[in-house]
Amino acid sequence: MSQARLFELVYLLLEKGKLSAAELAERFEVSVRTIYRDVDALSAAGVPVYTQPGRNGGVALMEQYVLSRASFSEEEQTQLLTALRSLSGTPGLGADQALDKLSGLFRRAQPDWLEVDLSRWGGDKRIQNTFNALRDAILSRKAISFTYSDSYGKTTARQVLPAKLVFKGQAWYLQGISLDAQSYRTFKLSRIRDLTVTERTLPTPPAAPPIDGGTAPTCPMVRLTLRFSPALAYRLYDEFDPEQITPLPDGSLRVEAEFPEDNWVYGYLLSFGPLVEILAPARVRKRIAELARQIIFRCENPDTRCQGLGAIIEPSLTKEAPPMNKETTPFCQSCAMPLTDPALRGTEADGTPSKHYCKYCYDKGKFAGEMTMEEMIDFCAPMMSKANPGMTEDAAREQMRKFFPQMLRWKKTGD
Repeated sequence: MSQARLFELVYLLLEKGKLSAAELAERFEVSVRTIYRDVDALSAAGVPVYTQPGRNGGVALMEQYVLSRASFSEEEQTQLLTALRSLSGTPGLGADQALDKLSGLFRRAQPDWLEVDLSRWGGDKRIQNTFNALRDAILSRKAISFTYSDSYGKTTARQVLPAKLVFKGQAWYLQGISLDAQSYRTFKLSRIRDLTVTERTLPTPPAAPPIDGGTAPTCPMVRLTLRFSPALAYRLYDEFDPEQITPLPDGSLRVEAEFPEDNWVYGYLLSFGPLVEILAPARVRKRIAELARQIIFRCENPDTRCQGLGAIIEPSLTKEAPPMNKETTPFCQSCAMPLTDPALRGTEADGTPSKHYCKYCYDKGKFAGEMTMEEMIDFCAPMMSKANPGMTEDAAREQMRKFFPQMLRWKKTGD
């Protein structure tokens, strides 16, 4: 008779409440008769275990039964106290109180070589309140509603049956069943706002899948090859696995990693500023360059406005619209920005106001940098989409490709 099996049998019954003899036999890879002998041995040792016959019967412990400290070896006591110490400081878990009680029960000092604090620098009361509310909702199986901002730039109202809180990487996540999609979704706690725990009680959800890999990705993945300045080594080793980082002879660091290709990844790459170079793929390199140009444009030219762009372009696309007259239509013949304010006009070589171009495209008789028509469209499309709710960037590009060839700069160059 295995003493280890007897202890594990007690632990299982404490956790599960009741198990059939067949389930226990399968778990321990012994016969059902052996399980009944184990039950007799435990009963003889004073453990209040009993069997219940019938279809819904099984092996169980009397209610209110608890293990004494003698049930844990010295090593097991140390492991348990260390595990609780690793959770100390986690918002809402109450690990500190449990640690105090078990230390007293075991008559052992708390481990002082380990401390884990998962709160943000400077504190974050909102995250702690969110954590506590989600914990209570999970334990009571109550549905929740909240506002969520995803990495695609969309903010939507969600209704979810919460199932599990997971700490991964550097953040807390919620896994739960979306009541609209009727499938598991993962939400970052810091993006959850206006959280409400409803009174709607639902059945216990099925086990949550692994937070990375249990479900198909919701957006395509892209493998990036990046080169970083050695000045960013501290951050790279914080955020990437060492196997993904290759030191180069010139001191720079090459990183190869796979990311979901959404708005988040572009913001993430821009967060490294001029200390990163995107080596591959080419489309990501080009997109980062476009975003950098937009940042420069908006920061250096805060008075730029594109709200009228859609109103100018739309009539030119209809069959009933009159032919466009570049002499009288008040918009830049390079980027289509409205020129209703004389201060927005560029200048010719002699300093006189340009009749055709804005000051951001044309200055002192020259265009501001080399740019193809398609590059100009890529630059303007996000601004046009933002200025016209409901219009996607692809739709904006499609309109511009029909409209831009009629403008003076692009008609002249034939680009």
